[in-house]
Amino acid sequence: MVSPAVPKRPTESPDALIRKEIARILKGPVAERMTQLIPPLASHADPFKTVMESPELLSACLKLFAAKRDMFADFLIDDDGNPVPADDVRLKCGRSVNQVIGMAVRQGIRSYAELYFGDPVTPPKAAAQPPAKSPSPEKSTALPPRGWFKLIDVVKLAALFRSNFGSESGLAKNQTNSGRFYAAIKDSLDYQWQVQFFPIYVRIPSHVFEKLGVGITRMYSEERLIRLAQLAMADINKAESVLKDPVLFREMMDNNVLASAAVGDLGDAGFKEVHGALGHMEAKQKWDVLANRETAVRLFEDKRITKLDIAALSDYLHMLNENALTAVFDLKLPREQMQVFFDTAEKQLGQALFMALFGPVQKVVPDDPEEQEKLKKYQQFAQNALRGMVSAVKLLDDKMRRDGKEEGIGEALAMVCRARRPDLEKEMKKLLPTPPAPPPSH
Repeated sequence: MVSPAVPKRPTESPDALIRKEIARILKGPVAERMTQLIPPLASHADPFKTVMESPELLSACLKLFAAKRDMFADFLIDDDGNPVPADDVRLKCGRSVNQVIGMAVRQGIRSYAELYFGDPVTPPKAAAQPPAKSPSPEKSTALPPRGWFKLIDVVKLAALFRSNFGSESGLAKNQTNSGRFYAAIKDSLDYQWQVQFFPIYVRIPSHVFEKLGVGITRMYSEERLIRLAQLAMADINKAESVLKDPVLFREMMDNNVLASAAVGDLGDAGFKEVHGALGHMEAKQKWDVLANRETAVRLFEDKRITKLDIAALSDYLHMLNENALTAVFDLKLPREQMQVFFDTAEKQLGQALFMALFGPVQKVVPDDPEEQEKLKKYQQFAQNALRGMVSAVKLLDDKMRRDGKEEGIGEALAMVCRARRPDLEKEMKKLLPTPPAPPPSH
């Protein structure tokens, strides 16, 4: 009698085996070493789960890893046992440091979503349980740690997203709230700095992630996230109709979705002119220029500005405010001197003071009345200081010409910057709000 064949268990893919091994390392030896750095974790039955359910703890652990890498040196080796030279180099476990961090970030949002929504990402195969209701943002305890955000009220921001992009729809059959959310966001998470925004992400309707994807999760500052929430799906759809090309639209979404506001304002003719002048630039910088809304629109509306002028200024257009752009044309600079003008100003003033005077004007107004007044005073002073500098440069340049000196406006600007920098820095230090977040290094 022939014995019935025993069905073979499906063989796991190499990729699945790598993920399983990394999970074992993170949950075991890495978690154990983290308890040495954060002793209170040792009192928890499952330190790994505890960390993954808390954005504050996960963020702290990732920062500790960066600061105490020597404690994890035995994991940071290649197949031959040599230390890896960079975080994008493959480790013995089969992934790079950056990729492992990405895996931890995705596991973190999964665990946090289950805690927030109160249901599992993967529902049990047993008899289906009625899906949990979406939590009320006003009553949820999953709030960010005190002091994490200066500009953001997560409940108000969630309401703004729902108002401008539409509320969450009903669940599909055999779907959970956390499962729908995680499926929508998981492919858009990779970076450590995104952990800070978990308490905001879980409050954004899933369909917005399905539409925007990394358009949301590449917003690396509070100010950018608020600007995104202040847009509406109608603004993005309008930009899509202007762009027409799905590939170009996807390029915008992947690099800086905030550009959609300027694209819609520019319309067909304006977008073709400005985008055509920026065609030589890398995609990210090009869309960052267009995300600088008022300046991007000014490029088209100010008829003094030609395509050649836009190309000449392209290295600075993503950071110039509209007043600085107007100033350079009020000075009637020859095209070849335009970039020299900003190079000189940045060198003589220093990066911080240059951005304070020439950089984008913050459009997000804080809720706190004192902060509002501080921002208003700061912006008024910056605009007046910029106008005063331009007037002084004009006067000095005219005087130098009358005296027969040939140094040119670049030298006049350098002299004015050097003379005014100490007083400007002193005044700005008193008025400057929290500086804008720099782009994170990936």
